[in-house]
Amino acid sequence: MLPSSLAARLMLAALGGLLAASLAGAALVWLQFWPSSPAAMLHAQLQGELDDLDDGLRLAADGRATVALDRYDAATYDAMPKDAAYLVLDRAGRELARSIDGPALAGLRAAPSGARTVLIANGDEPVRLRVAEKSASRDGRRYLIRIARSERLVATLSAYAGEKFLRGASLAAALAIACFALVVFVTVRRMVRPLRRASAVAARLAPGNMSERLRTAGLPDEIVPLIEAFNSALGRLEHGFRVQQEFLASAAHELKTPLALLQAEIELGGAADKTALLRDTAQMARIVHQLLHLAEVSEGHNYRYEAVNLIDGIGDAVDYLQPLAAQRGVAVRLDVAADGGALQADRGALFVLVKNLLENAIHHSPPGASVRVRIEADGLWIQDQGRGVAPEHEPHLFERFWRADGPGGDGAGLGLAICAEICRAHGWRIGFSPSPDGEGARFRVDTAARGAPG
Repeated sequence: MLPSSLAARLMLAALGGLLAASLAGAALVWLQFWPSSPAAMLHAQLQGELDDLDDGLRLAADGRATVALDRYDAATYDAMPKDAAYLVLDRAGRELARSIDGPALAGLRAAPSGARTVLIANGDEPVRLRVAEKSASRDGRRYLIRIARSERLVATLSAYAGEKFLRGASLAAALAIACFALVVFVTVRRMVRPLRRASAVAARLAPGNMSERLRTAGLPDEIVPLIEAFNSALGRLEHGFRVQQEFLASAAHELKTPLALLQAEIELGGAADKTALLRDTAQMARIVHQLLHLAEVSEGHNYRYEAVNLIDGIGDAVDYLQPLAAQRGVAVRLDVAADGGALQADRGALFVLVKNLLENAIHHSPPGASVRVRIEADGLWIQDQGRGVAPEHEPHLFERFWRADGPGGDGAGLGLAICAEICRAHGWRIGFSPSPDGEGARFRVDTAARGAPG
């Protein structure tokens, strides 16, 4: 199971990568340089020694030859005359250079040209020498270099060299891993330090302290988008919290006045004006009803989306408000310019949206006027024949508790705010524009474009 710490995961990933790279390198070295059999190992050893003798061959002006070897090879020939020997011959077969006298040199002299092995006496168990030779040229002259090595010498030296190599490689690998782990540990700690600071800032956030933002300075580029997205979400939360606070304050203010009037009427006792009482309670009931509507449409989980025919959904709201329109002497005309078809919407929310817009248009139209409801392929619009909207009022149309006629009006100032919330939840766009003929106002709902109230 992976550790929960990001630093520990990065450490494990880095060490795993180093281990995999080390194993791959060791396998490559093994395949490339390590002989596959003892015979191949001996052959490689002899060829390497022949090359060293060729490189070390030196000729004097009088024709005498010497061989310059490194200390290791020279010590091998001097210390092991029974296991190693070499000869340098000219074309006539004369010896120009040789190793010190010994059984190995005698056996090499006795071996015919082209021989691959030769046996020399060594008590009860003879020593087998492997023989190799190579032609060389100096100043236009040809020479023959011959070498003899015992199999036991090569095996012993190879085993010793392999053991030394493995010990050295293991020690170097352990030291490299330790150094790498230390560097990665320090680097990871420095890398996650900004994350710890960001976590400390996030831990201080509270409803009363939402103005702080997480800093992106020093963070890895891969983490910056996450922090920026978190800051953006935090900004939206702060805005929503502020709106809710303002909403609560406005709701309390809107309810305070009718409650005060109602209390005053009750305190008058027998002189209470029943009509005023009913008017005040009706106003409070309207505010509370619209507050509940606003709270409901502001929560996305309250919506139940289904295929709704736009004509049927709008027609229900038009039929519902026909009595109110008749009472105020306003005619409601429903025009269908195009079949809006079925769209995914909450049927109840669509009814409330059209009802609020249509009710608003009816209230703002004088007796004898008409209100047009038109269905088009990409939405609908509702137009009244009232006084219209003053230009300075247009930016406030969808604000909560805002009323053009001021606090003394009959409305609660929440109808258009509810419409805006419904459109936002559905991904529609609602907007206002003066009517083309200059009389009244037109509110349009575009069901084909996403956006905010405009």
